[in-house]
Amino acid sequence: MKIGLVISELEDNEVKKICIGANKAAVDKGITLVIMPGKYLVNNDDVDEKHPYRFQNTALFKYATKLGFDAVVIDIERIGKNVAILKKEALLKTFFEIPFLTLTEQEGYVASKKIMSDHGYLEQQGYQAICDAVSYAETGKLSNEEPSCVFSFIEESEAEALSVISEIGTRLFNRKFEVEGLYKSMGQINAEHGVKNCGLFLYDKKIRNTFKHPWEFPEKIRMKSAIVDGTEIVTGNSTEIDTDKILEVFDNGTPKVLVAGNIFVGQYQLGLMVTEFNPRILINNYFDSLVGIVTVSSRVSYLETEIDKTQKELLEVQEELARDDSVLDHIGGQDYLTGGLNRRGFFAKAYDYLKENFEAGKYAVVAYIRMDSLKKINDVYGHNEGDQAVREVAEILDIVFKDCIHGRIRGDEFAAISVSSEEGMAENFREEMSSQNAALLERSKRYINYLQYSVCEFSYEDNLSLREMLKETDESLQRVKGNF
Repeated sequence: MKIGLVISELEDNEVKKICIGANKAAVDKGITLVIMPGKYLVNNDDVDEKHPYRFQNTALFKYATKLGFDAVVIDIERIGKNVAILKKEALLKTFFEIPFLTLTEQEGYVASKKIMSDHGYLEQQGYQAICDAVSYAETGKLSNEEPSCVFSFIEESEAEALSVISEIGTRLFNRKFEVEGLYKSMGQINAEHGVKNCGLFLYDKKIRNTFKHPWEFPEKIRMKSAIVDGTEIVTGNSTEIDTDKILEVFDNGTPKVLVAGNIFVGQYQLGLMVTEFNPRILINNYFDSLVGIVTVSSRVSYLETEIDKTQKELLEVQEELARDDSVLDHIGGQDYLTGGLNRRGFFAKAYDYLKENFEAGKYAVVAYIRMDSLKKINDVYGHNEGDQAVREVAEILDIVFKDCIHGRIRGDEFAAISVSSEEGMAENFREEMSSQNAALLERSKRYINYLQYSVCEFSYEDNLSLREMLKETDESLQRVKGNF
């Protein structure tokens, strides 16, 4: 059974005591308890320049309605202490599809039984609330038990908690990681500090959340890191799961007491962090600091990945632009003269073609072809004749590279690319180019229309980019030109 405890914040001393009692009840009952500190409901005018995003924490309340709890206990009195009754009721209505209790009496709603004890009152209240929630989920009625247990929860020292936060922050901020390695390290670091259950779940895209545009709960989320009872369970870089099934990750038959915190930056929700409840959690600002470190580290990792991708894309664009400064070649994807692909069209299709087809076990063949005599033809016989010569070359390339991506990437230069599962295809293209080149030379009556070309073959490598293959083929062509 899974019970949710929706509270305000762990920095509130009264809330701490309630959580201590709830933790004891969950252990005694053998159920999974998830504590969800979503801070406080706010009015629109509470959001100002100094606190522009304080409302983002309340997104955790929406998680509480979606994660499949058998029952939920809501501390609406503290959560809604700064807002009018209508706003509190609006929150409670979002839980109508789930059996829920309010922690204290709220007119019109079922509340956990009131505790009259003078000794450990708030701990007793937390204990009673979880017992009532379990009974309410099973029978629709409150529990008949009277809490009379002794609470032995001992807070950890602030100095020790601070040292843990310091170590986690230092290790995450100052290390370089392989792809997704950061998230694996997060789980390992937690495990080293005695945390046997924790998980980090992030969306592929940030989700805007404002007063005017409340966020929509996404269907899918990625499990970036997860440790359950001390065992890492994430395989590969990340695993996509249903967002409302996050808690099922921890459901291996062993009851647990967990704490959840939503991850956000500015106006955007990014995901959820879950960790186990322990004495360290109740040190003031510890949990918020942990969530903050995880948030910043995740964003840095994401931004580094995006910067790397952008740099590669810029290098590819620079390669394209360096090959042709023709205005016409920057418009559309079709070459105005040959009817085939222009520079822009060739590179656009080549990128997509490689992404879809170039993989382990495959070979890419890249060709550069240059009309060495085009300038002389234009100078002596005019541009109309030069245009005709270009069209003749385009027709030849249509034959040689029939099933390949090819196009005119500059006034007198063409390029082609093909992917095959057979090694040695480059030699076939060379032989066909040699044959067609000889035929072209024979057809030329008034002038020599002869092609210089280079055809290179590349086996698949993870870091091999189109830009690098084009550069190597171009250099090969330059060496060919140097021999003439």
